[in-house]
Amino acid sequence: MNNPRPVNTHGKTLRKDNSMALQQTLKSGPYRSEEMLQELRFRICTTHPDTPMLLHEGKLAQEFGVSRTPIRQVLQRLSFEHMLETRSGVGTMVRTLDPMQRGLHFSMLSDILHLCTRCCAQNYTTQSRIHIATITELSANPDNEPIARYFTLRAQFLELISSLVQDQILAEAHAALHWRAIRWRMQAANNDVDSAFAALRNTITKVTAADTPAALFECLAAEPEEVA
Repeated sequence: MNNPRPVNTHGKTLRKDNSMALQQTLKSGPYRSEEMLQELRFRICTTHPDTPMLLHEGKLAQEFGVSRTPIRQVLQRLSFEHMLETRSGVGTMVRTLDPMQRGLHFSMLSDILHLCTRCCAQNYTTQSRIHIATITELSANPDNEPIARYFTLRAQFLELISSLVQDQILAEAHAALHWRAIRWRMQAANNDVDSAFAALRNTITKVTAADTPAALFECLAAEPEEVA
């Protein structure tokens, strides 16, 4: 595989997608940690997975108008999700993904979703039902930023599942595998966003018919891999 030049992530305009339910309401002044976290996740997921990307702590702090401390905390969370790695003499970089392992990555996510059925909540909570309703509503219209909306919906599915898994270790392992799959799915969406949304709506239709969390997990485990 070729070694393309690393991409810098600073200097880009922060997206303010109003559909992003995980993002807190923007205010004047410094950005909040969750906003910065979601923006960096979005940048990582919309960059081709085999493209090296550098994350400069100081430059990110300047861009977001905060000190280095919250940036460091955000980068630690991304590292915990196995999105980042530290290379000696280089710095903090986004983990690249091998296209030859794409199928394996989806298979591993499917396997862990099956495993999650053994330790998930027996019934939906009120909050999880609201979460599913929100996903359904947002999927009805991609609006004028379909890639951002697609990312939002994928991220919300991840958050929904994590909230229903009752074993913390398994929930954390699932999140890392799921973020990796989202990176691949975002490439498919970049290539053909209409097809990606059509596939996602089909999944959402099946999810809304799932009467228990375990059934929801089985539904997502069977979701086909979009072809990029």
